[in-house]
Order: sequence, then C-alpha cells, then structure tokens
Amino acid sequence: MKPTEVTINETAFLIQPLDAFEALAVFGDLQKDILPAAGGLIGLIDGEASEERDEAALADAIAKLSQRLDGKQLTAWANRLLTKDSISVEINGNLMPLDAAAKSMAFGEFTDILELLFHVIKVNFAGPLAGWLNRLGLGQKLTAVGLSGVIGQK
Repeated sequence: MKPTEVTINETAFLIQPLDAFEALAVFGDLQKDILPAAGGLIGLIDGEASEERDEAALADAIAKLSQRLDGKQLTAWANRLLTKDSISVEINGNLMPLDAAAKSMAFGEFTDILELLFHVIKVNFAGPLAGWLNRLGLGQKLTAVGLSGVIGQK
C-alpha cells in the first residue's frame, strides 16, 4: 500500500499503512482506549473548516482522551504506532525512518506527537471502518453525524 504524506509544523511524515493482521490487533486495543476521542479529530481532518466547530471538537477530543488515557498509556500508544517501520520523516531534506534520533529532531512539542498519532489512526482505520459501517447499513448515519458520533456510541 502507498504511504500517506502529512505535514505537521513544517515537518513532512510518511505513514505506511499497517499490515491487515497487525491493524486488526491494533484496532482491538485501540477501540477501547483512543477511538472514541480520536473520532472527533478524524472528523476535523476530513470535514469543512470552521474555527468554532474545530475548537469545540478539539476540546471535546482532549477531554475524552484525558478521561481514558494517562501519560504511560499515551506513551505506550505513541511507541506502538509511531515506529521506524511504519513512519518516515523528512529532516533537512533527507527521508529517514522515525527512530529515536529522528523523533528527537522531528517533534518540538508533545502536541505534534498527538497530531501524528491521529493521522496514523486516520490512515489505518477511518477508511476501513467507514466501509465496514456502510456494509452494516450505518453509512448514512456516519455521514449525518460524522465519524465521532458513530465510533463514540456503545
């Protein structure tokens, strides 16, 4: 599968989609911890821009994350999803795997790490999840309420 390029604070990252079996295992764990909060941010990335809506969705996503995850869990997810095998970064015009040295150069703020995590989640799960929900007949609901409303339901 073709990598997806994202730019965060002028740093370009290439996200290689996970292998299907690896994605299944990650999704099993991810849906408990992160997806209810990340759904709002995935909607922000895909939706039309509205500063007021974006700020409200970001605040809601952060609140949900803070209820679900502590620092150790966030670090574990960053280490699990932001690996040198799945992420490359362009630093000084050179594309390199996102190893420990590249991480220290690529991330100026912790919010950059969170943003890349959300992009990794989007690349690996937004499209497949939307297709699966469409097959279950939930596609119109997905369109009407956005991905966060469907993912956040129990």
